[in-house]
Amino acid sequence: MIGIVTDYAGKRTALPAFLQWSVKRTDGEPCDSFSVQFACGKKTASKLEGATEFQAVEAGKVVFTGIVDDFELRLGRDGALAEITGRGMAGRLMDMQVPAAEYVTAQLEDILNAYVRPCGITKIEAVEMPPVQQFVVQTGATCYQALAGFCRHSADIFPRFLADGTLVLRKDAHGKTVWLGEEILQAQYVRNRYGVAARQVLINTRNGSMQAADYAEFQKLGGTRVQYAGMTGNKIRASFRTAKQRLDDAKRDEKLLYVTAPGVFLAEPLDMVSVKLDALGISGTFTVQEAQSGCDETGATCTLILR
Repeated sequence: MIGIVTDYAGKRTALPAFLQWSVKRTDGEPCDSFSVQFACGKKTASKLEGATEFQAVEAGKVVFTGIVDDFELRLGRDGALAEITGRGMAGRLMDMQVPAAEYVTAQLEDILNAYVRPCGITKIEAVEMPPVQQFVVQTGATCYQALAGFCRHSADIFPRFLADGTLVLRKDAHGKTVWLGEEILQAQYVRNRYGVAARQVLINTRNGSMQAADYAEFQKLGGTRVQYAGMTGNKIRASFRTAKQRLDDAKRDEKLLYVTAPGVFLAEPLDMVSVKLDALGISGTFTVQEAQSGCDETGATCTLILR
């Protein structure tokens, strides 16, 4: 894999060959991330001091675009080493806090112009979204929270970024289908009950009205957890979620299958992966929630988190 850093002035610099690296791509939350390590030269510090962005290319294809959070220079028995870590382009939105704002009717363009484009996010693929009435952004909220809040309440969309840094605002569109079988090196199935609610109740603290959403499937399995949340008035705050959305958010991490196979970039977030694990009694087609590829002294592997 080839790595390139861009400094604050727009100058691009190719990095030395990597000793080890890791790239994680997600379907929106949490943020994408990367880590790369290479031999340190005498001019490494001066090249990295002003680095603001990182891009990775594998087999002529861009596989990651993000921001540089930090770098380290280390001297030890293995010589001088440099390590750079950072996040995907969503990090730009997550780092920027904003003052309060209130929209009688919020349109998508209002949100993009106020909270996305000023952060340097210019490549955007978006579908048309209905406006959101009485939309409120609170003081100290991040640009990402403002964007994600609007998208959830307008069209129940999760913002996500492509490998080239393009912001995508549209309903989940499944990509290619990948089959994994005997090549799987390791697998782990996790069924989470903790934190999953059988019933979510939302109370309007001004007029006492309530809305509730039930998770019938979990109730049939003995789930009894009930959660309450408050809503002040009828204004839609960026961080607010309806009772149903709260249930849906918990479901994202309720049933997860982790599989590791040799190779890198075997699948992208939202791709479909067909798996047959007779030893665990698990088979079927799952959606990629997170894909992490890496290479070190033990070889190249790809770990997929499937839901």
